[in-house]
Amino acid sequence: MKKKFWLKSSVLTGLVSSALLTSVVSADQVPIQFLGINDFHGALNTTGSANMPEGRISGAGSAAVLSTYLKNAESDFLSTNSNGHSLRVQSGDMVGASPANSGLLQDEPTIRVLNAMDFDYGTLGNHEFDEGLDEFNRIITGQAPTAGKFYSIVDTYPREASTQKIVIANVVDKATGAIPYGFKPYEVESINVNGQSVKVGFIGILTTEVPSLVLKQHHEGYNFLDEAETIAYYAKQLRQQGVNAIVVLSHVSAISPGGVVGGQAADILSKVASIDPENSVDLMFTGHSHTYANGLYGHTRVVQSLSQGRAYSDVRGILDTATQDFVEAPSATIVATAPGVEKDTNVQAIVNEADSIVATVTEAKIGTAVSADTITREVNEFKESPLGNLITKAQLEIARKEGYNADFAITNNGGIRSDLLVKDDFSITWGAAQAVQPFGNILQVVELSGQQIYDTLNQQYDESEKYFLQMSGLKYVYTDFANSATENTNSDQAYKVYKAYKEDGTEIDPNANYTVVINDFLYGGGDSFSALTGGRFLGAISPDTEVFVSYIKSLEEAGKPVAASINGVKTYKSAEQIAAEQRTEEEVIIPFESRRIDDANLPLGSEEVVTKGVNGKALIVKDANGNEISRTVLLEPITEVIHVGTKAVTKPGQNTPPGSTTELPTSSSAPKNKKKILPATGESVGAIWSLLGASGLGMAAYLKKRQIK
Repeated sequence: MKKKFWLKSSVLTGLVSSALLTSVVSADQVPIQFLGINDFHGALNTTGSANMPEGRISGAGSAAVLSTYLKNAESDFLSTNSNGHSLRVQSGDMVGASPANSGLLQDEPTIRVLNAMDFDYGTLGNHEFDEGLDEFNRIITGQAPTAGKFYSIVDTYPREASTQKIVIANVVDKATGAIPYGFKPYEVESINVNGQSVKVGFIGILTTEVPSLVLKQHHEGYNFLDEAETIAYYAKQLRQQGVNAIVVLSHVSAISPGGVVGGQAADILSKVASIDPENSVDLMFTGHSHTYANGLYGHTRVVQSLSQGRAYSDVRGILDTATQDFVEAPSATIVATAPGVEKDTNVQAIVNEADSIVATVTEAKIGTAVSADTITREVNEFKESPLGNLITKAQLEIARKEGYNADFAITNNGGIRSDLLVKDDFSITWGAAQAVQPFGNILQVVELSGQQIYDTLNQQYDESEKYFLQMSGLKYVYTDFANSATENTNSDQAYKVYKAYKEDGTEIDPNANYTVVINDFLYGGGDSFSALTGGRFLGAISPDTEVFVSYIKSLEEAGKPVAASINGVKTYKSAEQIAAEQRTEEEVIIPFESRRIDDANLPLGSEEVVTKGVNGKALIVKDANGNEISRTVLLEPITEVIHVGTKAVTKPGQNTPPGSTTELPTSSSAPKNKKKILPATGESVGAIWSLLGASGLGMAAYLKKRQIK
């Protein structure tokens, strides 16, 4: 929107108050409404929780309910704006990853439903590429498929061509440089009011992440141009044609915590503003992230309304014929499609017909659960889900049955599209299983090194954990990315894998090779798991949908119920916990002390000092680097000093200066300096008593001699 404001003389007389100016629309201005949805994914009768800022609304959704809400919103708008104009738009992923009543019929029922709801403009999402743009083009043009290519029910389905106009500006054929299948980069809606007209331009944009989201054979023929550069380029073309009111239908992510727009949409709009500060992008519908978004980024209103028809965007503004632009930035409300309204009978008839056609396939019982509880795909705080564990267990066991000595099975969480619904009688149907994994991705068996496995697991934690995995046969411990401020140079990666283990507890060896089951989407580097592209291809088994169905059937045939739970596949430990686990304990010897006593303190008759004793013990705790943390004495060392040999003494009657000594004679038969270790403990006491006895006899003889004299 260009910042131009016009005061029309035909609108009001000078007698109208300034307060009234803000609420009255002039004769050459026209109110406009845009009703938008995103990421419908063929959800003809799917309901679920709508997570809104005001809280969670349960049971929201289904096509017939959505249609009623859109009709009511349009009626409300036109009832207060008799000359208003209402349009319906979508921002991608209308088809693909669909429940059975749409998916089994190649999403042709969804095209009929969107026609019944009168959608005017739309763009492409990544799921429009799921089976290739050629197949999507067949669907929207209402052409019949090659007979026998799909289920027979597709051949006879009463298809019809789409009535909405598809705009896509940043997808071009690599060979020709042209936008494929005659799609236009933009379309212009001309709105008449009082004999004049005002024009609105619609530009279509798709996320450039498509090569990470779609099978290689379905995207390799196209280039995906920079989103911001493409918007700026075509917005300028529109302005040159006098079209200043510009709406971007974009399949890019957006969030708006606290009303502040973030995500990919904010990045794109920021770049558009840097390329063209005078850009006139007034409104941006977003998608892909399945989130709530409603806020202003600069002068651009940005909205996103959850997914699967659980909410819609109601955007309203005023267009001016003189400026060919919005008077001011449009306002918006995101409305949840809560249950309780009357369903649109025309739309419901299309859904009922699809249900009836696919029932012969979908309602067949294939298994029995342990209870009537839904087996959920909701993840815990470590991003592990019961259903993810069940799916990968199925893939691992089926691969082993087919002769592969598989160690692990890994799948992308984004490929799990629905909870596994269980009926009241505990039965599981084919349709319920198909809804869980509707893509039919081929399962590949590949050889990966332990290092490639570590790299793959770590890639879950880049891009702020945008993509993550479910797995069986493999468990791991992860921790904080950095133990020091300097180590973490990747600001959006908070964690890293510490150690990974096989299901028997054996630690993964980075230098060893392992056999892994993954789908072809991941093998092509899907969801940015580039580490998986380096695996050595060993073989392929059936598509993931068929494998899941086959596994449930095999349990039923064996009389076993279907059960799933959290298995502790992913465990977080802090750096402190890991450091504590890396500590080692070691018992060491504390030797007794060997020492010599000073000559002055030697007992009479001693020359040598001999020590003996008992070594002590201590328990030493060391950190991962071998540094001692603590020491606990378990046994104190005991030292005993034993004296032998001779000591120099003063001869009787000799006036010897203090400190002078003479040697007492020793037996010539005894070698000098011979070391003798006397008996220890109790035995040494006897020796002392013998010495005292000898001294006593000598004294008695001396006294008797004096008496004789």
